[in-house]
Amino acid sequence: MKNTLLLFVCTLITQIITAQNINLQISDSETKESIEFAVVLLPDYKKSFVSNEKGIFMIDTNKYKLPLKVIVEQFGFEQQEITLQNNTNVYNIYLNPATEVLQELIIPSANAKIKERTYGRTKEGWDNINFELTNFDFSNKDSGTEFGLIINTNKHLKKLKKVNWHINVVTFKRAIFNLQFYEVENNKPTKRIPHSEINFTVNENQKGWLVINTEDLNIFFDGTKKIAAIIKTQKVDFKKGEKEAALIMNAAFTTSNMLTMRSNLYEKWETGPASFPFYITVDSYE
Repeated sequence: MKNTLLLFVCTLITQIITAQNINLQISDSETKESIEFAVVLLPDYKKSFVSNEKGIFMIDTNKYKLPLKVIVEQFGFEQQEITLQNNTNVYNIYLNPATEVLQELIIPSANAKIKERTYGRTKEGWDNINFELTNFDFSNKDSGTEFGLIINTNKHLKKLKKVNWHINVVTFKRAIFNLQFYEVENNKPTKRIPHSEINFTVNENQKGWLVINTEDLNIFFDGTKKIAAIIKTQKVDFKKGEKEAALIMNAAFTTSNMLTMRSNLYEKWETGPASFPFYITVDSYE
């Protein structure tokens, strides 16, 4: 009798705990395939998050009360808004592809001279001037934190070849980041430049220069505006037994190539006279 009662109590507790969480499954409406790292917005709480590689995001309804308005979006898809009314275990959300978001086709002049140039901060700095660019813990590990540099370039058409990022120390097990480029106005990133998704992984053993080859993606910058090269946090895996982590790099003060960042999509971009070792390599058509 005691064993039966204990089993009943354990089952009831499990059901209560499960009922506190709702899983969102985010997929492409046409292919039915999951959309990795989709953006999940909770407008009533001014919070933004990122789903995992399988397009799944779990909402704690103890923290975010029902009914709950949820907006789901991903670059290249139409935004979808729903209201969660009850503790259904799984909500399936299908996003429609947005046909108007297309990568611009640019054909460089056949007579142009091509020069390889670099823009950004190419120097590693000094080991005794370290700073933690961003801290990660369980409250913000999937909030989509973004950081990067506003980069001054010349006025010529450019094709992106490589992105170079120097890291001193990482204290997480693994993290997945996304590289994005924006047009800049008033020293703030504004309109995102359409291009293929660039996801890359940083592991716990990463130290020194990380090089991301982008030459085959045909990403062009027209040279009429400053650009912002932004690294977006997609997912952070902590080391066993730890609940927080950080990225540690060398800091430098500067009046050019300025640091810009925001913790989630409901915050404004903050830009300041600082930088970290990060630069792009391009073919400049001159």
